Amino acid sequence: MLRKLARYFAMEHNRCVALYKRLNRPGGREWAEYLRRHGGFYHLGTGCSLFPSTLVVDPQYTWIGDRVCLGSCKLICHDGSIEMLYQRYDLRIDRIGPIIIENDVFVGEGAMVLGGTTIGEGSIIGAGSVVRKSIPAGSVVTGNPAKVVAKVKNVIRFWEAESTQYPWAGLIAQREGAYDAAMEPELCRMRQEYFFKDMPR
Repeated sequence: MLRKLARYFAMEHNRCVALYKRLNRPGGREWAEYLRRHGGFYHLGTGCSLFPSTLVVDPQYTWIGDRVCLGSCKLICHDGSIEMLYQRYDLRIDRIGPIIIENDVFVGEGAMVLGGTTIGEGSIIGAGSVVRKSIPAGSVVTGNPAKVVAKVKNVIRFWEAESTQYPWAGLIAQREGAYDAAMEPELCRMRQEYFFKDMPR
């Protein structure tokens, strides 16, 4: 009952948010819905997944399209060095730019997206990448600074061929979506058996 009440107050009234997070441990989709309602984004589309550990420093300058998935990454629109420059040189400048993440983008764990960038539709940003310039649609990028290393359509062909070779390929073919709680225990067992077959337990 307390979990439902905390969720209600968080989602509907933006109250008891810390309690809601602690009791409910919201997943990426649920947390994205909370942020869509109360996160202060310029735009946050539907069907998104943002982990509670995702850090969006300037949501008011951040535009996120539909079905975007963000791992525990950072989005930073401003350059904090202007405070030091002001104090040291009495320099009065503004260093800020929007972040635009178009539809169907994935940003991996530990990646950082800096202001003034647009990530094109259907792109994949690899874990740990630092994105400081715009990325063309359908790109796979990795590194610091992030560079285009492939096209998503080529990676899909490779991953599909690889997936058919796994002993659990039949289960994946039956699965609806990227995760199925009922199927996960058997998938986990099969994966462990395959990955660690020659290793002691």
